[in-house]
Parts: sequence; C-alpha cells; structure tokens
Amino acid sequence: MDEKLFRILKKVYYKKDYIKDEKGNKIRVKTGDVFDLKSNTRQYSIENLSPEEVLYLQESGFVVNDIVYDTHDDNIHKLKEIIGNSNLTLHNVLSAYIAGFGSFPRGRQPIMSYLFARAVPLHHFCNSQGRDICEICTIKRDFWSERGKEIFRRYWGYSWNEFVDRFYIDLEEFVKLPPRTATEEDLQIFRSVIDMIRNAPEDETPGQLEQRIKKSKLIPNCEKYRLRGQLMTLAELGVMYNPFIKPLFDGFTNFNTRCEIGRKVPGSSRSDIILPLSGWRGKYGVCEERFEELFGSFYRE
Repeated sequence: MDEKLFRILKKVYYKKDYIKDEKGNKIRVKTGDVFDLKSNTRQYSIENLSPEEVLYLQESGFVVNDIVYDTHDDNIHKLKEIIGNSNLTLHNVLSAYIAGFGSFPRGRQPIMSYLFARAVPLHHFCNSQGRDICEICTIKRDFWSERGKEIFRRYWGYSWNEFVDRFYIDLEEFVKLPPRTATEEDLQIFRSVIDMIRNAPEDETPGQLEQRIKKSKLIPNCEKYRLRGQLMTLAELGVMYNPFIKPLFDGFTNFNTRCEIGRKVPGSSRSDIILPLSGWRGKYGVCEERFEELFGSFYRE
C-alpha cells in the first residue's frame, strides 16, 4: 500500500467525531458514517475526501465498506486450508515480522494469525451454555466484518492475539503479497529491542518494558498498543517466557482454560495486558534457545 492511499484510508476510517469549543468542551460532529446494528459493522462515508482522493481510491482497487459474512465453522476450515499456501511459511511470516519493526508495519500481524491457524484444532462451534462465542477458540457462531478497515489496520501496524475471527482476513490478503525480506535496519532495530528485553531489570513488568522501549525511540512511530502487539508476538513464540501458559508456537490452549489460568496471574486483574505476555517478568529475559531457533538464521544470511 502506497503512502497516498494510506493517508486517504486514514481519513476514511479514522475521522474526528468531535471538535472543541472555545472553552475546550468536546462537541460531537456528524461524520456521515452509519452503524448497522444487525451486522455490528459501520458503513464509512467518503464525503470528506476531495474529488482527487475519491478518484485515487477508486483507481487503487481498494474496497471501502466491503462487508463480509462468515461463520465459525467455515472460518476454521479456511484457516486450516490457507496455512498450506506456498507464501505462508514460518520463515516468511518471521521475516515480515522483523520488517514490521521498521520498513513494513504490515508484517506485524501475520505471524500471530499463522500461529493460531496452525495450532487451533479443526472443530465445530461449541458452547455448552448456549452463548454465541465458541468456548474453544472465541470465534462467534456467525459474524460480519468490514474487510477494508481490518486490512488498513494491519498496514498501520496493529497486531494482537485476540479477535481471532479477523485472522483469516489478515492471511488472505498477506498471501497475495510478495515475500518480504527484512532490511539491515529492520534487523538492527529488532536486535536492539531483543537486547533491551534480554537486559531487563529482574522485577520489570511488561508495562514497564513497554515504557522503556518507547522512551528509547528505537522503533519508528512507536505507539503503546502497536508495540504491545509486537511484544505479544514474542510471548506467543516463546521468546519471552512465562510460567503460566504455553505459547501458541508450542500448541493450543482453549479459551476457558486460558481464562482460568489468567485469573491466577499476579496483578492480571489490574492490567489490560493479557497472557502470555502478562506472565513475563524481567528475570526471564529472553529464551535464548528459542530466539536462536527462530531468528538466528536471519543474522547469518
């Protein structure tokens, strides 16, 4: 995605919905966006774009308001099928992830989506209490998504290990891209972040680590929740060890079990950081064996 299209889409998906008066009070303004209660999605207006921007958007082929319907069972089957794609290898998603620290923010999420797709068991929707969320994987029985916004957020560098019903959208777009090779600068940034984790004070928490990395200004355009996604990936790979739950790289843990374990993690109820990252402390540093297994080859190429 080129910079001009990115700026246009940011205007579409992240409009200001208020202005401040002379006293600093927030006043809501109409954006033209409409929320649909039935599908739980938003129709985004493009009225705030100039005629030139509208034309550029149309010629790009990027579809705004691409509302797609899916079901739990179909989504699980598609995830299992797509991991067989030749562009979706562990090496390619790890390379894209390293590039995500600098030149390619889009590369941050695919490794997480890939790990989930690889680990989640093939299963039918299951909820013994009659609710609409699967108690195995958290995907809803059926759901709607605005594909365009999800893809845009990936180019903006957002990543996470929750909201797994969006992982297929991520992978479906990613496999169409040419494999991404991390630059020397990307590798240097990534290694510098790893060194900060490796040399963490023994009692450092994930939140304190985030603050330390942000203050170092190692990562361009570093933002709290996008950085947290990058660290969450290291936790799900087992590079940032936790003693409570196995990372996705090592296998799948169903949702109910994750919730039970999460309640036992010290301080977890007071934090918005979840497992497995929430279980890391500075004394664990970096699992050197896992780091070498996954990333060592990138520094020998």
